[in-house]
Amino acid sequence: MLPGKLRVLIDRVPAAARDELALNRFDVDGQSYLETVAAPASPQLAANPTPGRVRGDGTVVTALTEPLEVGAVYVVSYEVLADGGTKGLFFADNGGSPFPFSAKASFALGRHKIIVVAQSTEVRAMMRVNGDLTFGFVSCRKAEWQLPLPDGVAHPELATLQEPGALRGDGTIVSSLKEPLEIGTSYTLRYHIRSATWDSRLFTAPNAGSPFAFVRLPSGAGHHAVTLVAQNSDASAVLRLTGEIDFAAFSCRKEGGVAGRQIEMDVTVGSARSRKTIYTPDPGELFVSPMGDDKRGTGAFGSPFRTPGAACAAARPGDTVYLRPGVYAPFEIPVSGTEENPITVRTLPGEEHQAVIEGDLLLHRTYGGPGIPEDEATRDGIYIRSQDYLHIRDLAIRNIWRCGIFVRGDEGEQHGHHVLANNLITMTGSSAIYVGGNNSSTIIPRDEPRLARVTDVVMEYNDLSKTNVITDYNDNPNNPQGEPGGVAEAISVAANAANIITRYNDVHDTRQYGIDYKAGVRGGEIYGNRVWNVERYGIYLDTGRRFVEDVAIYNNHVWNCDLGIVLAREAGNKDIDYDVFTAQEGPEDFLQTLSNIDVYNNLVWDTNLAGIYCQRHPKKDGPDGVIRDIRIRFNTVYNANRAGTGRDLNLSGWSDADFEAAGVVSNVDFIGNIVWNDTAEMRILNTFVDKPGFLVADNLIGVDPSFAAPDATPPDLSLAVGSAAEGLAGATVTETPFTRDIDAVARDAAPAAGAYAARADVSV
Repeated sequence: MLPGKLRVLIDRVPAAARDELALNRFDVDGQSYLETVAAPASPQLAANPTPGRVRGDGTVVTALTEPLEVGAVYVVSYEVLADGGTKGLFFADNGGSPFPFSAKASFALGRHKIIVVAQSTEVRAMMRVNGDLTFGFVSCRKAEWQLPLPDGVAHPELATLQEPGALRGDGTIVSSLKEPLEIGTSYTLRYHIRSATWDSRLFTAPNAGSPFAFVRLPSGAGHHAVTLVAQNSDASAVLRLTGEIDFAAFSCRKEGGVAGRQIEMDVTVGSARSRKTIYTPDPGELFVSPMGDDKRGTGAFGSPFRTPGAACAAARPGDTVYLRPGVYAPFEIPVSGTEENPITVRTLPGEEHQAVIEGDLLLHRTYGGPGIPEDEATRDGIYIRSQDYLHIRDLAIRNIWRCGIFVRGDEGEQHGHHVLANNLITMTGSSAIYVGGNNSSTIIPRDEPRLARVTDVVMEYNDLSKTNVITDYNDNPNNPQGEPGGVAEAISVAANAANIITRYNDVHDTRQYGIDYKAGVRGGEIYGNRVWNVERYGIYLDTGRRFVEDVAIYNNHVWNCDLGIVLAREAGNKDIDYDVFTAQEGPEDFLQTLSNIDVYNNLVWDTNLAGIYCQRHPKKDGPDGVIRDIRIRFNTVYNANRAGTGRDLNLSGWSDADFEAAGVVSNVDFIGNIVWNDTAEMRILNTFVDKPGFLVADNLIGVDPSFAAPDATPPDLSLAVGSAAEGLAGATVTETPFTRDIDAVARDAAPAAGAYAARADVSV
C-alpha cells in the first residue's frame, strides 16, 4: 500500500478574481474522492476586508483573523480605488506581518494578486501603507491544501537488509525474505551500493538458502536492478556476499505492478479554472533533478538522481525515468526495455519541455567540447546504440554538437522498437533526429543485403527547428561533408533501417532538408507532418548507394521550401568502384533501388523552385540500378515556383535515353494530381508522357481548380463547388484537405488570457 498526501498549491491567479478558492473535482484513477478528502473552501482571513481610505506613515491596512501556518502559501488580493499621494504599500515583517518585506505590493489603481509564503504566525498587521490610499477590498486566503491520498496498490516489499551499512565476510547473508516467494514468478532486486572493495562478489546461492538459481550480480558502487525467477518457495536468504560492501538500500518486489496513481483535479477561483493531471510515484518510477545526487539519491521522488544517465543505468524494463525541470548534460541510454515493458524517459505531466538537454554546439572543439572526453555519446543530446524498446517523450533538446537524438543499430544485429514523441529539438550541428543501422558509407556484405539493423521506430509530435547549424567545425569546407554547415536533414533515416514511422511532426525554420529516408531504408510511412521554411527539400527520398523501398508519403503539408517533395535514386558515386560493387551484390540484389513508393494526398504550396520533382541527380546517377513501382497520386501543388527559375512540376530525368536502354524504370504513374499557379507563369517539365514505363493520366495541370480559399493563411486548398477537378480521378480524396490530429491541436493551443495554474507536489 502507498498511503500519502498530496499538496496542492495555487501559484498564479487572475487579477480580476476575488472569489474564494474551491476544489471542485478530485479523482484518483477515474474514481471521485472529493467527499473523502473534504477539502474546505479557503475562508477569508482578512479582519477588515473593506477598509476604505487608509492614511498615515506605516498605517495598518488590515489585520488577520487568526494565526497563519508557517511555510504555507497564501494569496493576498486587493483593489486600489484612489491614490491621494502614496510612497509605499508593503508587508512589514518586523512590524507584525507574517509575510516577508521582500514580497512587493503594488499601489497602482486596479486589482492585484500576490502569492506569498507565511514566515511567522503574527496576526497584528498583514499590510501597511505610507501615504493615502482608498481600498475597495482586501483579502487573504490560503492558497494550498494538504489532501489525504487513497491507498494505491503496488507489490509489497519482501526483503530486509540483514544489517544496514557495511557488510563483510565470506558467504554472508545480505538480505532475508519476509515471506515465501512464488515459484516461477519474476522478482526484481534493487539495491544501492555506496562502496565496495575490489574483490567483493554478490551472488545467489540456491544450495545455501537462496530462492533463485545461482547468478553473479553487479557489485560495484551505484544503483542496480536485476530481475530473477523464483525456484524455491522455502528459501529465505535472498543474496550473499564475499568481501566488503556498504549498502544504502535493498529491495525485493514482484516484477511489475501499478505505475502509480493518476490524480485529476479541478480548482476554481471565481470564474477562472485550472484542470490538472498528475501522478504519484511507485517503485517503477525513477526521478532526476538538477538538485539530486547520483551517489546518495535513490531515484525516489524525494531522493532523485542528479543526471539522466545515472537513472537510466538503474532502470529496468517497465520503469519510467522522470526528468524534473532543469538543465542536463547530454547522456547515453545503456539499457533496453521489452515489448511488454518498455523503458520510458519523460517529464511529469504539466512539466513538458521544462527538462532541457543542453549541449555545447557553439563552444566545442572536439566531440563534447573543452574538458569533455572524446566520447561518441557526447556528440548527441541523447545517444542510443544497440538498445530496444525505449520511449523518449516531452523533452527539450538544444545546442547539440551533432544530433538531438541519435539512434543506431550495430553490425550484424537488429535493434529498435523505439518511440520518440513530443520532443522540442532546436540548434543542432546535424540532424535533430537520426535513425540509422550503421555507417552509411559502408557497403553491405553480400550475404546480408537487406538486414535491418534498426527497425520499428516511431517519431511523432516532435517540433524540430534550426538544424545543420554552421559552427566553428562545420563551417570549414574541408570537413568530411565537403561544404559549409551540416548537410543532413532535420529527420534523417538511413543505412539499413526498416519500418520507420514519421508522423505529425512540425519541421521548420532549418537549413538543408526537412525529412529524408535514404541510403538503405525498407518499409515505413511519412504522414501528417507539417514542413515549412526549410532551405532545400521539404520531404526527400534518395537511395544513395543502397535502396529505398516500400515507403508511403501522404497527408503532409509542405510550404516555403525550395522544393516540396523530391524522389531521387542518386545511384552513382565517384568514390565507388562499381565493377567491384556490383560483383559483391549480384544482379538480383541492387542496392541502388527506388521501388514501391506511394506519394499521395499531400498539399504543397509556396515553394521556390518546385512542388514535386522526380530527380536524376546530375552528379550521382548513372544507368545502374532500378526505379520501379512509383505511384504519385491525388496530390495538390499550388504556387510552387515563386523564384521563377524553377518548375512547378518537374517530371524529368528518369525518362533519360540511357535509363530507357538499361531498363532502369518501370511502372511509374502520375495520376489525379492538381498543379496550379495563380501568382506567376506555370512552368512544367514533363517528359514522362508516352515513354515506356510511365503512365501520366487524369491530372489537372495549368487549369484553375477553384480552391475554396487559396489566399487564406494557411490556404484552404479544398475544391469549391463547380471546380474543374470535379471529374478528376481522386477528386473525392482532395476535396477534404488534410486536418491535423486532434491531440496535436490540443497540444499547440495557447492558454487563455488570465488563466492560472495549480502546482502539485507529492509526499509519500
